[in-house]
Amino acid sequence: MKKILLIDDTVAILEEVKDILEMEGFDVDTAKSATEGLLKLKADDHALIITDLRMPGLSGLELLEILKENPETDHLPVVLLSANAEEENIKKATELKAAGYLKKPCSAEVLLEKINNLIN
Repeated sequence: MKKILLIDDTVAILEEVKDILEMEGFDVDTAKSATEGLLKLKADDHALIITDLRMPGLSGLELLEILKENPETDHLPVVLLSANAEEENIKKATELKAAGYLKKPCSAEVLLEKINNLIN
């Protein structure tokens, strides 16, 4: 079973997306901050990371930069999920080699299609 790390500071989003992913058979780890997510990455293997863009502390873009600079995590696909779809953020995510950028609210179909294309 493929394990996904889901990072978002909004509990309702975490629960909703986790439920969608688990109904599709994915094993889902959650974190309420990028820092917590980094700790969970060290403790377990994940096939994919989905992270919010704007969070207290480290942002999703800062997390992406950290992951891509580390040889142990640079291979992991990272999808940014955010209500903020400003061109500047999308450009930065692309420069940092994000695997995707989805705008909230995002339908379950679009989210699952992106995930399945990345890890199956």
